[in-house]
Amino acid sequence: MLFNISGYQIHLQDDFKLDREYVKSQRSQNTDQKAFRRDTLEISRLSENREAIADRMKHTVLQSASLFSDTRAGILKGVREDKGQYGYSDVVNACGLSYAKLYAEIEERYESKNEEYYKIDGTPLTKEDEIEWLNKEYENEVKWQTACAKAAARREVFLGHIPEIPIREIEELENGFYQAKDIYMKLYRENKRSGKPLALQNYIFGSLQMYENSKN
Repeated sequence: MLFNISGYQIHLQDDFKLDREYVKSQRSQNTDQKAFRRDTLEISRLSENREAIADRMKHTVLQSASLFSDTRAGILKGVREDKGQYGYSDVVNACGLSYAKLYAEIEERYESKNEEYYKIDGTPLTKEDEIEWLNKEYENEVKWQTACAKAAARREVFLGHIPEIPIREIEELENGFYQAKDIYMKLYRENKRSGKPLALQNYIFGSLQMYENSKN
């Protein structure tokens, strides 16, 4: 038997019949298989994309402008709950401890040299970038706390509690913040070697006794 399909001559034995339904079924199965492979590939790609997005989010560091102040506020909240109030020495210690704690978190992130981290805009982030950011945040915190001390001193002068703004003591307070940072970093490195956790200390910086100002 001889017949044409799409211009091609096909020879069939006399006892062989062309089953049109079978041909349609084969075409349908081939189409379904192609669709299945296409769907499977798409699901695989989506899964890979999800994993990539999840990994990128995990390695994205949010350098919030409030991170340092939030850390310091959390420490002082604990002091207030424990003692009922806190004074300037507690604030200085809390700032030093906050710096060391955040520094420790940065170091921990980069202990594995195979890990890569990113800024919120997707650009690469390095340990040096993070430490530079932390130093700037600490400087901003010192400026803020010193400004608060000056404002509080003016109020005390206005109320007649002290005769004048104690410039020397406020300068000592400012220096105390940087001393606290150095001391808590030394404590962090010593504790890291011995496996001890960082904790707030009762270090006294300077001789400021003009007032005890509880603040948030």
